[in-house]
Parts: sequence; structure tokens; C-alpha cells
Amino acid sequence: MEIIVDGEALDLQSDFSMEIEDTNPIYNDRGSQSVPATVPATRRNSLLLGFPQRIDAGSDPNLPERSVEVRDGGYIRSGKLNVTDAGHDEGITFNIGFDNSTVYAKWQVKKLGELSGLPVYLPSRMQDETSVDLLLDDMYRIYRFPEPHTDDFAIFPVAVNNESTGSDSAKQVYWEILNVAGETGFRQPKTVKRLIDGTVTDVNVPDGYMVTPFLRVWRVLELIFSDIGVSVPCNPFKDDLELSRLVVLNNAADACCRGEIRYADLMPDCTVEEFMNALWVRFGLIYNINFNTGSVSLELIKDILDKQPSMTVDNKLSGAPKIIYGDRQYVKLSAQTSIDGAAPSHERFEDFAKGVDMSHVRLGIHVSLWQNTGRPDAPKWDGDIYYEYLYPDPDDPDYPDPPDPWEDDYDDGDFDLYAYQTASFLPSVQSEDSPTVDSAPSFTAREFITGTWYRLDATNGSVRASSSSFFNWDPQPEGLSALELSSDDEFVPVAWVSNVGTGAGPSHNDWCPCYLFGARHYHSYIKGSDGSENDGDSTPLAFMFAYTRYHKTIGRLTPEDDTGQRMTLDDGTIPSLSLLFQFKDGLFNRFWSKYDEILRHGNRTVETQANFSRLELFSFNTINVVRLGNIRCLIDTVNYSIPSGKNVSVEMKLRTIQTQGEYEIMKEQNVPDFAAAARHLEWRLKSETYGPGLDTAPVRASAVEKYTEESGYTPHGTQGDYYCLGGDGMIMKSITRGIPVWQTDTSLKKPTGAGQRNMRKYIAFITYDVYEIHDLGYDGVAERWELSDDPIGEVTVSVEYDVTLVARLVTD
Repeated sequence: MEIIVDGEALDLQSDFSMEIEDTNPIYNDRGSQSVPATVPATRRNSLLLGFPQRIDAGSDPNLPERSVEVRDGGYIRSGKLNVTDAGHDEGITFNIGFDNSTVYAKWQVKKLGELSGLPVYLPSRMQDETSVDLLLDDMYRIYRFPEPHTDDFAIFPVAVNNESTGSDSAKQVYWEILNVAGETGFRQPKTVKRLIDGTVTDVNVPDGYMVTPFLRVWRVLELIFSDIGVSVPCNPFKDDLELSRLVVLNNAADACCRGEIRYADLMPDCTVEEFMNALWVRFGLIYNINFNTGSVSLELIKDILDKQPSMTVDNKLSGAPKIIYGDRQYVKLSAQTSIDGAAPSHERFEDFAKGVDMSHVRLGIHVSLWQNTGRPDAPKWDGDIYYEYLYPDPDDPDYPDPPDPWEDDYDDGDFDLYAYQTASFLPSVQSEDSPTVDSAPSFTAREFITGTWYRLDATNGSVRASSSSFFNWDPQPEGLSALELSSDDEFVPVAWVSNVGTGAGPSHNDWCPCYLFGARHYHSYIKGSDGSENDGDSTPLAFMFAYTRYHKTIGRLTPEDDTGQRMTLDDGTIPSLSLLFQFKDGLFNRFWSKYDEILRHGNRTVETQANFSRLELFSFNTINVVRLGNIRCLIDTVNYSIPSGKNVSVEMKLRTIQTQGEYEIMKEQNVPDFAAAARHLEWRLKSETYGPGLDTAPVRASAVEKYTEESGYTPHGTQGDYYCLGGDGMIMKSITRGIPVWQTDTSLKKPTGAGQRNMRKYIAFITYDVYEIHDLGYDGVAERWELSDDPIGEVTVSVEYDVTLVARLVTD
């Protein structure tokens, strides 16, 4: 066995051995490392390790870090050596960290902005144009035509400050909004109005001011691992299209003012550890560093749990496995909500919904502006998407639609009770033990895009904001303890923001994220109300999705648009992921539900002895799935000592990732269903004329004409005993629909908004039994006729019928 330091081997005593523990980063945060081992304080060892046994040593033996290589036959592994104590007689004691353990301590104190080799983005130089102009041209291209897999940046409007003067009706808010784009480029102010010591003051600003891009998460990950000298062969935040749109916000108002962009200016103030922990809490990101290959494996826990076993360990066992049954647990997720408007009224959605009738939640946009146009006992909120009277009906008002076809509908001014009852039902917050409230005078509404919850008071006609949607995921099931995962990143609310006419910057009147930590300045001196050099002195960690529609990029937490549907982006894709912990499109349901199920119904540890070759130990990847007794498991820890013979005796601890027993996990997890990904528009039948009513005199006349033409029938007989055909002799035998019907009509375009109407015409076929009319009348005698006893044939004619469809927003 050899331990190589700076290309030379340490002197090892003949009985030297080293115990190593390899760990899985899912279950351990200490990484793989050796138990402290001691080597003699020989001249060679002292020289290679910096004379740690001498009190007059000129430098810290652990600074800089010492790279080592441990060799034992085919077992060759790189790591970092850390001296723990040393004495001339006792020897030099150290441990060696491998893989992830080499970075944990470093990342606890290292800020993202302190990473080595952070790039500087420079635009191409062209004559007669300044570098700032060129830089803004590049940013505008990224704003309109981004490439999420290749562009390091995304750029969209973000509000960073909202100082105000006055109060109530005289209140004037001065929104500071970065990245406001026009038709030809980013709008550039020469002066902006700022509040300085309570006074509105015009401030001159440099070219490129109020424009800053946001680094994509996948690029930040590449920079983090480049700092420690490893590559990222597979990056889920780059390879997955939805995750490639995820960016890190910043508030650098003068990032472009120098004609270049320093990546350090775009970084949040957090440490690398805090950044990686945020990706772990939100998305279940696992990293496993391998210095031997110079690469890192990045995988999401949901994908790890779906892996097929890479090996079977049954034939490696040297003893009977011992199974330890852990306490049943559930996953709890939380993040920070310090921004104005971010904190929910309750930490848990279940507490917010308790005692509230959540089966009749109103949905719409601009909820704060809604008005009750109905009565207190029968409210009709004018922004509720389920009320059709909001949409102009092109039908002739003299001929109103017939009643809805469903039995449980009632005539209430063209309101579809069926769609209302089914579209927003939320079984996940209903409980036999939970009291309900009277749903007539007061209701709850949820606003599209922002996800803000409101209380609707029909009695007083008032609307008030009730809560954000930034609830923790914490269902608190009875008898289970929480596996608490908490992130330091901030939830950032999205709101309607307008600075039109205020002079605070380029005009903006739309939805945008409110990252309200003030504008930060790195390269300019822009005074704020506090008189300090930097209006914003911090850049907390926060994430946002960058979506591009109609060649404009916007920042959003959820994928829903102002109709409540998932938006369709310029590349034709439809995003389905939300940054909320709650709901069907939220982070728990998309990334953590499988692991939560295992903690609830498969939280078992298996301890066993096994024998592996040194090469097998060297190639171990602890985030690969193994099979034991036909059960899928993950390695928790592997303990062994080197040097060893051909085979190495190891102590293994495995975690099962298969569950036990019978249960209903969807019912247990009870994920609420308020999500854009859980709703879509469908055409529903409002009314149609198909039916016996199509049997009209003109249709019968056409049947007589067709039968006469096809059969060659001619009237016959004499007066008083005359036989002929007529409409009265056409007796409807059956009616069938032609093809297509509205349900199969490929020309029927998808609806674009709830309540939209569509009038269509389709073909039906009526089959008549043909009876001769026996005319018994004479001139001057009242009409007298009868039908023949038996039909003489049958005839089928086509007839148009009308269909009125209405678009409904329904749950998936």
C-alpha cells in the first residue's frame, strides 16, 4: 500500500492500515473519508507534510490543501489529506477525505461570487458603436430569442424597489424595475426619479443602467464544479428543458454599465453550500464527486429511485443480513418568505384551508378588483371564470339558448352548475372532522399567475387579500415524524406592477417578479433614500423560471397564464412545473413524492457483512441502486480497511427503496389540486337541435321528393279512391347522427378561454316509413283521408342540426 503526496510516498509502518468509510450523499453530509491514521514522524513524512510536529513550523500543514493518492493494488483513489495532530514520538495523525467530503467544509464559507475563474462576458466590437450598445443588443437577443440550453443568461423585467410618498388616495409608488424592453431594444433612461431623504429627486444614470441578466442554474453549477477542477458530464438543469429555464435572480442595476458583464456581479450573497442545499430541498439534487475521473455526477433523487439495479449483492454476502425498522417519516419542505407579500397567512396550506369551503373556490385574474354583481345570498363575482355572462353571447337575444342539458342545472342566467361543481373541487382539504362554513355570503378565490388567495365577502361586497401560496409542505400525518428540509432561498412573489408616469424608470405596466431588496450598485454611485452608496446591500438567493412568449421573456413561479391554463411558449412547449411546494405541479409532487412514500412505507436499514474485490470497491458509486434479496436498495455506508488481500471484507449498510404493505399513497399524501398543470379547457355541449324536433314539414317534403325520384312512384286511382304520397305519410322511424359529430370533428379548434362559445352545424339522418295516403274525398266534400295499413317502403334523408358548445376549465 502507498500514500502518495506531491509525487512521493509516505513512510508507512509495516502494520499500517487505514479504515475507510464510503457514504451516500442522500443519507450523509460528511462524505467518504478515512478514520484518522498515524504514520511515524520520519524525515520524509515531516517534509512531505510540512513538519506538523514542530511548533516553529512556518506554515499550516493543512493550508493549502494537500492532494493525495491512496494505492492498494487495483484500488487507486485521490483525495485530500488533513493533519489532525502530530508529535515526534506519537507520529503524525491525519485523515483523508474523498469525493464530496473534500468540499463540504470549503463550501460552508465560500460565497458564489468568490469562485475562482468567474468569466466576464464581452460583446463583439464593431466600429461606430459603444461596447454598452453592443452589450444591450446581445441582451435583447437573449430576451427575444433565448436558447435555454446554451445561453448562460436569461433576462426579463424584475421589480427591485417600491418606495412611496403620501398615503391612501394620495399615495404614489415609485417602482424601480430592471430590464424593461421596448420594440427595438432595452429602454435606456438618462435620469430617474428616486426618493432621497423623503424628497423625489432626479438622478442622472449612466448608459446601460437598469439592465442585468440572470444566470441560469445549470451555468452556476458548472462554475461551482469548475472551481474544484471537475467537469459536469450530465447536468439535469441543462438537459431537462423545464429546469434549463430556471435562473438565479440578482438586483445589480449597473451590471451592463461597463460594456461587459462580470459573472461575480450576478451571483447572490449565499455560500456554495447554501446554493447546493437549496437545489437539494427544492429539486432533490444529489452530487457525487469523483476526483479519479475528474467529474461529478448530478442526479435528482426522483430519478435515482427509478434506476434499475446496477448489481446484485446476494452472492457477495458473508453473513446473514440484519434488518432495522426505522420510524415512519414524511418529507417536510420549507423556504424563506421575508419579501413583502411573500409570507403566507399560515405556514401550512391545511391550516389555511381548515374550516373554509374549498369546494367552491373562485378562479380568475385581478381578483382585488372584483365586484359582486349579484345578491348577498346569490353572489356573482364579475371576475370569476365560471360565470358565462362575462362573455358576449353572439346568439340572437330574441332566441335564447335552451336550458343546459344536465339534470342538476338550474336556470340562473346562463350559469353551468355542472362545470362549476367539478372544475374546482378540492378533495385534498376536505375532512369528515373539518367544519364547513356557509358558502353563500362568503367565498374564497385564487388569482391566476400570482397564486394569491382572497376572501370574498358577498354580504359587504368586499375583497381582501388573504394569503400567498408560499406554504410549507408539511401535511403532519398522524403518527409520522418529519424529515425536515429547509432552504435559505427566498420565495419571490409575482405582482401587477406599474410605474407609468412616475419617472422612476422605463415605463412598465404588467406582471413581474418583485425581488424587493433594492437596486445594488457595483460600478456606479447612485444614492438612495438612506444616503448610502448602495441602495441594495444584499442579494439573497432566489429562483425564477424564464418563459418566452410572443418574443418576450417573463419571470414566473408557475406555468399558468391569465386564463388559468398552462402557457404555450414560443418554442411550442407547454411548461408544467411550479416553484411552489404545494399542489399537483409543485415541487413535492414532482420531485419528492416517491421518497416520501419510501419513508412512510419502506424506511428500513439492512446491515450485513460482504466481500468485494478491490476493483469493485474502487468502482463503487453509492448513488447507484443495488439488489438484495430481490429488493431494490441504495448503499448508505460501506466500511473497510486497507491494505487488504484480493478480496476486501466490508461492513455494509443499505437502505431499502421498495415499500411494504397495502396503502393508498395518493390519499395519504393528499396533494391539493390547485395547479395550472391540473386544469385544461374542454368544449362542453351547451345546447343542440338534434332530436325529434328535426322532423319538420320541409324535411318530410324532401323525403317525399327523394322517395318518388328513387322508386318511380306515381299516384293512382280515381276520385274518392285515390292513392298518393305526402308529408303526412312520412312516419319517422329513426334518427341518427352523421359523421363527424362535434366530439370527433377534427376541424374544431381548441378553445382559447373559459366561457368561449362555438356554434356548429352537423348532419343527421332521418329514416321514414313511407305510407300511401288514401284520399277518400270528393269535390265539395270536406277533406277525408287515411294512411295505408302497411308501409310501401322507407327513405332516408339528411338534415342539418345546430350545436352550441361552450369552453369549460376542467380538472385533468
